[in-house]
Amino acid sequence: MKKKTSMDWDALLGVGENVRVRLPAVVAEFFALGRQAAAGRSPMQLHAFRLASKRFRYTLELFRPLYGPGLAPRIEAVRKIQSMLGDRQDFAVLSARLRNTVAPSEALLEALRACEEKGHELERQFEKYWSGEFDTEGAELRWERYLMRRPPTSKPETTLPKPAQRGGVASRRPLKHAARRRR
Repeated sequence: MKKKTSMDWDALLGVGENVRVRLPAVVAEFFALGRQAAAGRSPMQLHAFRLASKRFRYTLELFRPLYGPGLAPRIEAVRKIQSMLGDRQDFAVLSARLRNTVAPSEALLEALRACEEKGHELERQFEKYWSGEFDTEGAELRWERYLMRRPPTSKPETTLPKPAQRGGVASRRPLKHAARRRR
């Protein structure tokens, strides 16, 4: 599972319109990768999906200003997947390191068994969350519809400052008032 989707932009469209048109394909790819990872549960698939979750979350965060606060719970749901799979990856790496010990002691072997069991438990938690909460019936379509809606036209949050006057300080007060303040 290599990273695949890139969002090709149409230079004639604005950011909001490009996002509205392009993000549904990113959602479809994310759900397809998640279903494969949940079904296969191989460490490589889970790790690849963790990385895909990270990219997907970063993409969503990039466009958060276009969608407003309604996007926050969706981002948090993706963050939860990323976190679960990150913890799983940590246990997979630790297990691999413990297995590479030349003369493992009984305590080390017990730690390895515990580490692998915790990793499998995290896999089960991911699968349960994925199929029981995240990828429920119609979830992918709801995501796509949400992201396809026309983001509201955003007004600039701040206006550009007026050009600075006298020594870089923008002030409407005459110079004599500025001199009084310095005394």
